[in-house]
Amino acid sequence: MILLYSALIILVLLLVSYNAYRVWFLTDARRRGKLPAQGRATMFDVRHLLMEGEKDLAIQVYCEIFQTTPLKAKKDVEDLERSLKV
Repeated sequence: MILLYSALIILVLLLVSYNAYRVWFLTDARRRGKLPAQGRATMFDVRHLLMEGEKDLAIQVYCEIFQTTPLKAKKDVEDLERSLKV
């Protein structure tokens, strides 16, 4: 039982750490000027990020614009990336 609780605590700590990193990543990108203010992003920003090689940021911005899951956003951003390389 102690082992189960220990594993659960470790899992919760990992999830909290991941979310803290994600928030820091987006805040840092906004501070550096890579991202527009929250709520002001457009598809032009997603395209611009893709052209700069910032695929992870493009996925986050896509999620913010369309309120989608990260998996669907990743698929859509990859489709957009393929269409830009043509």
